[in-house]
Amino acid sequence: MIKQTEVIVIGSGFGGAVSASRLAEAGISVKLLERGPWRDSLPNASMNIKNRVPFPTEGRHFWSKVLRTLRNNKLPGGRLTINKKGFYEVVVGKGLNILCSSNVGGGSHAYSGLNMPPPMPGYWDNVANGLSDNMMTRHYDSVMERMGANVPDDHITHSIRKRFSTSDVIQSNAEVGDMNMGYLFARDPGNPQEVVDDNGIRRREATPGEEGNLGSPGGGKTPLEVAYLVQAIKQGLQVCDLQEVLAIRKEPDASEARYCVKVENHHTGQFESHYANHVIVAAGTVNTLHLLLHSREGDKGLGGMPNLGQRFGSNGDFFGYWDHQDKLHDLSKSEGVNGFVRLTEDEGAAEGSIPMILETPLPNPDKLRLPGWIAKKLRQGTFIAGMGPDAQDGTVSLVKGKLKIDYQPENSPIFAAIRQQMDRIAKASGKRVLSIKRPTTAHPTGGACIGQNLSEGVVNEQGEVFDHPGLYVADAAALPKPVGGPPSMTIAAWADHVAERLIDKIQNETINNFGQETLLSQQLNKKEPVFY
Repeated sequence: MIKQTEVIVIGSGFGGAVSASRLAEAGISVKLLERGPWRDSLPNASMNIKNRVPFPTEGRHFWSKVLRTLRNNKLPGGRLTINKKGFYEVVVGKGLNILCSSNVGGGSHAYSGLNMPPPMPGYWDNVANGLSDNMMTRHYDSVMERMGANVPDDHITHSIRKRFSTSDVIQSNAEVGDMNMGYLFARDPGNPQEVVDDNGIRRREATPGEEGNLGSPGGGKTPLEVAYLVQAIKQGLQVCDLQEVLAIRKEPDASEARYCVKVENHHTGQFESHYANHVIVAAGTVNTLHLLLHSREGDKGLGGMPNLGQRFGSNGDFFGYWDHQDKLHDLSKSEGVNGFVRLTEDEGAAEGSIPMILETPLPNPDKLRLPGWIAKKLRQGTFIAGMGPDAQDGTVSLVKGKLKIDYQPENSPIFAAIRQQMDRIAKASGKRVLSIKRPTTAHPTGGACIGQNLSEGVVNEQGEVFDHPGLYVADAAALPKPVGGPPSMTIAAWADHVAERLIDKIQNETINNFGQETLLSQQLNKKEPVFY
């Protein structure tokens, strides 16, 4: 008899952590497989997690832990692994660079903490039967409540509103600071303290310069471990770190389990097999696509999925460096997002106008061993990030075993619009905005899209792969179009929906099986008349 669980979830970011936790909280047997390590945060220490790995935020750890893998199809094997416990994976594809994080808690350690639904209404309407903005509202409400979303402009040390309060060119009204952020903000602003929550988890209130894109060691930025995993673990969720899934194979019809998941255990160096009736893939868009493509074409454990790798996009992400040359303040010591950047001459434009431009602090260099000129740039300038709907017409494929990304940014007018807006901001503020022509995204979308049927997409409105019952996609790979703004809450809401539908399915199957077993038992125990 093989050892199996009801559900295996691959990846512990906004797609995996949310779906796995919801299922475990419903009493379903779930195993979560994550290729990255547990990070050495105050919350994880208070959970007594063993073998924690430092964030790349202190001294030598920046250089040894910041990079996990470099992917490019020109490299031998298509990738170069620097450190299996590294924080970021960098993918260099045709026309697009991609950043992916690798941790228990996934992107919740790397993202800015800005939690919002799609900026333009109607995102979920007319996608597939049973999906709509109205139906998805409760899923957004649920995940944003658990992530602790609040509006904290007064707590942002170097907010747009404060720094440009007397500007004639940059807006500083309430709307530019109206942000829902998943942070534990200090009850006494400027004096963060350590607190203990209802689950006994220790956290340090958000501290300027410590809650960035390299993680939050004190847990001031709410990680998925705190919002979801800690409660689910108490209810039986198995979280297996440093387990890199290599392939998914459909088992023969007569087997006890429907799927076999092949894993490389980075703790032991051994290769293992895990079995389940249902598998949810949420490894992050690029890794989800690579896993499904390899399972189909390399390992040949899956077939079908004719639209796999199609309609891949960047969410219109485009980053620049806003060279404020501010010698009076350390701009790196702020919290997550400073606010929306809008010109006063655009005041009165429609809410949710595209492109969306945000300012975020750069990593604080206090504990990083960086050359002085780089540290100076981090302190005196900021990131400026644009987002909006791209064409989402790229492709992801497997060529001779290597992942190939083909993306043509010239097909997406959003990039020209973002560059034009950044140029206007630079001219109006008198401070340069520097960028490279090639876009870089931390929010790739699509490639295993929701559709009405097999000829239009890869998964249905419940997240289930059309031609592989029991196999699901619960991350941004399933998104049918770009979000146009920070996508974390949309991914989490989709995962919440996928989990809810799967819970209903499993519970109904259990009830039906119980009914059939009861009927069979009654028939076997029924006394028939004896004739002589």
